[in-house]
Amino acid sequence: MPRTPRRPQRSDPDPTERIPRTSAPRSSERHDRFDDGYDDQYADGYDDRHDRDDRYAAPPRGGDRPPRRRRPRYGFRRFLALIVLLVVAYVVTMLVVVAMVWGSVNRLDATPDVSDRPAAAAGENYLLVGTDSREQLTEDQRDSFGAGFTEGHRADTVMLLHVPTFGEPTLVSLPRDSYVEIRDAGWNKLNAAHSSGGPELLVDTVERATGLPIDGYLEIGFGGFVSVVEGVGGVEMCLDDPISDEKAHIDLPAGCQELTGPQALGYVRMRYSDPRGDIGRVERQREFLSALVDKMVTPSTVLVPWRLHEVGTATGSAISLGDDTSMVEAGRMALAMRSVAAGEGNSVTVPVAEPNYPTDVGSAVLWNEQGASQLFTALRQGQAITVEP
Repeated sequence: MPRTPRRPQRSDPDPTERIPRTSAPRSSERHDRFDDGYDDQYADGYDDRHDRDDRYAAPPRGGDRPPRRRRPRYGFRRFLALIVLLVVAYVVTMLVVVAMVWGSVNRLDATPDVSDRPAAAAGENYLLVGTDSREQLTEDQRDSFGAGFTEGHRADTVMLLHVPTFGEPTLVSLPRDSYVEIRDAGWNKLNAAHSSGGPELLVDTVERATGLPIDGYLEIGFGGFVSVVEGVGGVEMCLDDPISDEKAHIDLPAGCQELTGPQALGYVRMRYSDPRGDIGRVERQREFLSALVDKMVTPSTVLVPWRLHEVGTATGSAISLGDDTSMVEAGRMALAMRSVAAGEGNSVTVPVAEPNYPTDVGSAVLWNEQGASQLFTALRQGQAITVEP
């Protein structure tokens, strides 16, 4: 019997074998098309949003990514360093100039060697003395200034500057012809103490007459006075009336004007054309001295190094300070004088009983004993003075 052919058996596919599909696209191709389309539509917008979000994102933590470095502000630091350098240079320059000015000051012994000097009082007291020394003047200058040719030196101006611990300073004029008692010499004019015993005897005489201890001493001669006035460029004075004095070699009109060195010297020395004589002269001396110091300590002088050096060395070489007078005390003198010039202090003359008191040594100025005692007691005790200018 013929055999019926068998159908070949279909072998089962290997389960591990992936059967390709021809009718549907492959998954990878489908994903590629999707990704390409998504990127084309949203890539730009997504990147923009992503950048905006980064600006407001919290700062990265520990090891996410390093923080962005900020550029150091080198410009500001350099500017600040330059300012500091300029300030240091200015301060050093000013210190050098002040040292040079202080080194140009002349020194003299003005401390009395006695055991009965007055006890310490309230505040400090300085003696300001202008002498008629002509040592710094040439013969032509002596003739031109009307200074004469007298040798030696006498106290032509004597002022007592009181600087209290608190309160306003007081400048007191002591007329050079004041009739006072001089140690071991009896009664004489005040300027005789300087001519016979120098600054030491003058200080001792003033201390005995006033009862006030003298803490500092300043002296200037004719030549030095002219140099200082010329150094500051003249001093403005306002005159109510014209002044003409042949002996002082001045002829000044009324009104405000700049006085040169020679004119200033004649102005503060003149007395023969002044009906009040020595009393009128000491008032002019106080007025001029205040104006001079006020111009010397202006900011344009003391804050500008080269100007301070010019005026300071000219002044320093023209004046003499007591050996015991320190730089701080000299500064206090200048500041007190400026206060007086600005009207913030007192400027008076010792009370006088008789301006032409006849004595064995000639016509002298006799103090009002009661008024003078009240004035110096108030200064010694730090009280307000009652003396009229």
